[in-house]
Amino acid sequence: MIQNSKEKINPAIAKDFFENNIRRDLIQILSNEAEAINYLIENFPTSAQILVETILKTKGRVVFCGIGKSGFVARKLVATFSSLGIVSLFLHPAEALHGDLGMVSSDDLFIAISKSGSGIELEQIIPLLKSQGNKTVLICCSNGILTQLVDLTVVLPFKKEACDLNLAPTSSSTLCMAFGDALAVVVSKLKGFGKNDFAKFHPAGALGKRLLLKVSCVMCKESELPFINFDTKFEDLLLTITSKKLGVGIVIDKDKKLLGVITDGDLRRACEHGPQIFAKKASEIMTPKPKTITEDILAYDALSIMEEFNITSLVVAQQDGKVVGLVHIHDLLKSGLSLD
Repeated sequence: MIQNSKEKINPAIAKDFFENNIRRDLIQILSNEAEAINYLIENFPTSAQILVETILKTKGRVVFCGIGKSGFVARKLVATFSSLGIVSLFLHPAEALHGDLGMVSSDDLFIAISKSGSGIELEQIIPLLKSQGNKTVLICCSNGILTQLVDLTVVLPFKKEACDLNLAPTSSSTLCMAFGDALAVVVSKLKGFGKNDFAKFHPAGALGKRLLLKVSCVMCKESELPFINFDTKFEDLLLTITSKKLGVGIVIDKDKKLLGVITDGDLRRACEHGPQIFAKKASEIMTPKPKTITEDILAYDALSIMEEFNITSLVVAQQDGKVVGLVHIHDLLKSGLSLD
């Protein structure tokens, strides 16, 4: 029986239909953008290799310039290039014509980004830069007036935008950004840019901390340390360990040289002797010759040692055995380190 048009559609069915359509449309847009990148791969421009060689030969900075969506792509590529050790700068076309052009030196490489290969501001900027000796490049998706002005043009093969209207820069901006990322990674690789270099530009990031953060930056020292003398009695050493809140006591001689440590495990084992524990001294409870590290090693390596030997802290000592600090696993984790 045909349902009466006046009857209400089941809300649950309508909701499923609506959600399925959204999911389908989202996936289709992503598929369209993926197809745009695959089309570029299949029809890769030979001028791209020349651009890589040009960037490698550049003595100054790589200056990206674009307006509208192309400007946002240019800004993103500046961030990517810079983080990979390629000194870059974003130049706004309109601001360039009102004084910012002075930021560009003759050794800089100028790269304009324009989907259509045109732009009034860029038409004025490029001849001025060429007159002062700058190499100029255009990355576009179609030939325009700018292709006649620059030294090198890289046309990215492109069919259509991902949007239904084929108007909003979607696939084209994704294509340009992906191509720019490829440029940055390849140039960086050829320059020999490594993990340690990357860490220097990302000191607050996980990799930066892993490769740069030293034990000296996170260790407890001086008045924070739970120092205990060799002959300190149980009651007093227990008070010291408790008050310093590090879960360990550091047994030292008169020159602050390490003799041993007293951990929570040492205390529990000592308590098995009953009341006699109060007559014992630090020397009778401590673990002699504990593992130590120096303050100049990486904090990440300290964390690795703790993980390997299932311990929560390490005494930091100099080569002569003098204690200068203690690093606790909690401090390492708070700093953002992890073994993942």
